[in-house]
Amino acid sequence: MMGLSTRNPWRFAAALLLFALALAGLSVAPHAAVAQSEPLMAYDLDAKIAQDWMQLLYDRIEIERVSAPAASRLYGYAGVTLYEAVLNGMPGNNSFAGQIDHMPDMPLPLFDAPYDWPAVANEALADVYHSLFDTGSQETHDAIDFLHGKYLIARRAEVGEEVVNRSVEYGQEIAQTIIDWKATDNYAETRNRAWDMPTDFAGFWTPTSEGQQPAEPYWGEIRPFGLEWADECRISMDVFYDEDPASTFYAQALEVKEVGDDLTDEQKAITRWWIDSPVLTGTPAGHWVMIENQVVDQLGLTLDRAAEMYGMVGITLADSFISCWSAKYQYDLLRPVTYIQSHIRRSWEPYVQTPPFPEYPSGHSVVSAAAADVLTSLLGPVAFTDTLHVPDGEAPRHFTSFEAAATEAAISRLYGGIHYRSAIENGMRQGRCIADHLLDNIQLNPIAQGE
Repeated sequence: MMGLSTRNPWRFAAALLLFALALAGLSVAPHAAVAQSEPLMAYDLDAKIAQDWMQLLYDRIEIERVSAPAASRLYGYAGVTLYEAVLNGMPGNNSFAGQIDHMPDMPLPLFDAPYDWPAVANEALADVYHSLFDTGSQETHDAIDFLHGKYLIARRAEVGEEVVNRSVEYGQEIAQTIIDWKATDNYAETRNRAWDMPTDFAGFWTPTSEGQQPAEPYWGEIRPFGLEWADECRISMDVFYDEDPASTFYAQALEVKEVGDDLTDEQKAITRWWIDSPVLTGTPAGHWVMIENQVVDQLGLTLDRAAEMYGMVGITLADSFISCWSAKYQYDLLRPVTYIQSHIRRSWEPYVQTPPFPEYPSGHSVVSAAAADVLTSLLGPVAFTDTLHVPDGEAPRHFTSFEAAATEAAISRLYGGIHYRSAIENGMRQGRCIADHLLDNIQLNPIAQGE
C-alpha cells in the first residue's frame, strides 16, 4: 500500500488503521465497487476534504495548546499546501511559487496522466501536518493518520488504485518541497531565546499576573509569506504614554475603564465570542478558518474555490501575526490594567484576563481586518451566521459582511478591557494594508485579456 509505511514512522500505525477501517466499512464512497474511469477537475469536486483537514488542524491546535502566533503559521502552511496540491486540477490558476519570492518551485505532475486531486491533497496535508506537529502528541499523529486513512480508502473506491497511487506519490513530492521550505523560515532559530524585558520606562509592558512570561517575543523575525518584511505595513503608534489626566492617553485608558465598568449583556456576549484564547480554542486565526469552513457550506464552494480561499487567507493570517508581533515588541506598550491600577483605580479588573504580551497593536484587529478584506475580495460582501462557539453555550452571531465581523472582533478587545482604542483602530488599518499588499502582489488567476 503506497504512501502508508515508507514515508515516516507515523504511517506504520496507519496501515493497521486502514485495515480496520476497511473491515468496518468506513468508506465514504456510495458505490465502492465501481471506480470512476476519468478523475474530475477541482471545479467538479466538493470541498469536504478541505473542510475536514482544516477542522482537524483547528482541533489539534487547541489540544496541543499552540500559541496564537504559532498557530497562524500552521494555518499558513496548511493553506498553501492545499492550494498547491490541487493547483494542477485548476486549469489557468497560478502557483504561489514565483509570486512569493522565497518559495521554491513546486513539483509538476506527469504529463497527460490522470490524477485524483482530493487524493493529492489528502497525502500532502497529512505529511505536512505531521511535520508541523513534529513535537506533538501521539494522539495528534493518530488523528492525522485516521483522517488520511479514511480519505485514502474513499478515493481508491472512487477512482481506482492506479490513479490514487500516482496521486499519493505526487502529494508526497509536494509535501516534501513545502516541508523543506518551511524549515528555512527562522522558526527553529526563535525557539527558547531569552527575552530581556525593558524596565527603564514607566510605559513599557510588564506581566499582568504572577509568573506570566512574554509570548513569542521574537515572532516578528519569522519569515513572512507575502510581505517583503515584517514591518512593511506597520502603523506607527500615535497616542503615546502620558500620566497627565488631560492627555489623550489618559482619556483612552479612562474609556477602557468606564466601558468595562458598565458592559451590557450584548457587549459581554461579543467579548466572549471573540476571546479565542489559546488552549481553550483554535486561536484567533483559527476562528477565521472556521468561518471559512462555514462559508464553504453556505456558498456551496467547490474544491477549487475553497483551495483559493484557504490558501490566500492562510497566508494572510500568518503574515498578520508576524506584522503585529513585530510591532508589539518594538513599541512594548503597557496594558490598560497596569495603567488604570496605577493612575485611575487600584482595584480595577478587566472583563477578560489580559494576555501575556505587549498591548500595541491589537492582534485581533490586525488579523480580522486583513482576513475580512481578503475574503471580501475573493467572495464578495457575504452575509453569514457564525456558529463556532454555539457548542460552548453561546448564541450564534449574525453578520451582514466579513467587514462587520472584523469590526466586532476588534471592538471586543475594548469591551474586554485589554486594548486602548488607538491599538484597535490602527490595528485594523495595519490589517487592511496587509490584505492590500497580498491582493496586489499575488494573482491566483491570470488577468482576463480585454477585447
